[in-house]
Amino acid sequence: MKVTIFAGSSQASLFARSLPLATKLRDYGVKCTVVTPIAWDLIAKGKLGRILSIVTTHNPRKYIQTVMDLPDATIIEKVSSLQIYMFERVLKKRGVKNIFDLNDAIFLPTSNLFGIKVRPSSFCLEDILIESDYVTTNGHYLLNYVRYFNKNSCIIHDPINIDLFHPRKKRKNSDKTTITWEGNARVHYENLILLIKPLMKIAKEYNKSVKFKIASYLGDWRIKSLFSPLEKYMEVDYGSKKWLSTEKFAKLIYDSDIMVAPLRRTLWYEGKSALRVGIGMAMGIPVVASPVGEQKYVIKHGVNGFLARNEQEWYNYLRMLIEDEKLRRKMGREGRKTAEKELSIEVNGRKLYDIISSLVEG
Repeated sequence: MKVTIFAGSSQASLFARSLPLATKLRDYGVKCTVVTPIAWDLIAKGKLGRILSIVTTHNPRKYIQTVMDLPDATIIEKVSSLQIYMFERVLKKRGVKNIFDLNDAIFLPTSNLFGIKVRPSSFCLEDILIESDYVTTNGHYLLNYVRYFNKNSCIIHDPINIDLFHPRKKRKNSDKTTITWEGNARVHYENLILLIKPLMKIAKEYNKSVKFKIASYLGDWRIKSLFSPLEKYMEVDYGSKKWLSTEKFAKLIYDSDIMVAPLRRTLWYEGKSALRVGIGMAMGIPVVASPVGEQKYVIKHGVNGFLARNEQEWYNYLRMLIEDEKLRRKMGREGRKTAEKELSIEVNGRKLYDIISSLVEG
């Protein structure tokens, strides 16, 4: 069976979703090719780069090659443009099964044009959803939207390598309790603001016996400015100035005792996956997260993590976990079970393989 994946314009989703799923499909004997997007951000800066990434996401020659050497199925990741719609129709006429993967809420308006709200990254989206043989999403919010247009749809979580992200096998050297946030700090500045007040209360109460780690700040001066007031009361580790390999990134967070995942309550973040809390769960680290996006479906409050709705709850749940090591271990074990049963690359890769096989054989 031959499958071609056209990755979306986001480098983050390429490495977190497209490439891991492609690797697992290959484990099942699928000849899987990943077409990566043009790196327009390196060619044209600012708005021009973003516009070009929407208008021409991939090298057009890749579309021609695909039509000339037809795969059994294609997976198109959240690219919604006229060229993709026409490309999908050409493939469909030639018997190729098309799966559209929606992993961001691109149907929401994000820009203004002469006072009118527009959604520049989702032209033809509804037509593409209708034309697709199957649609996958990474969470319930996106799935509920998709099912208005296509009932052949399901959730494929951003897959987690639970062999790489595993509970630490040795006790850490430090006696400090380490609270960790992981992700691309550059695009989560406003979410990280939610942590400042509860962390300040924690820092003043526990007298430098607690450490906060950011994995990683990527050299963003705004992040350092945001958290520098905490340094008077607790150690702050800003992580790396540059992107790390997945293996190095995993090692960076092995010493964590608590994982935090704040998200502002907006429609855009309702479309976010459970990847951030899932990594913590896979590593047996108890998680405290905002009840936003797929996080509120994956976390069973009080069992495999806590859902914090406001500043006081963030403080309360962090304090409970800091003071109760047995609770941390218990929640960590439950989180690991969740990662193994729902979020792992094995579970989600197999689910995607079964979908493709059913479409091609049916």
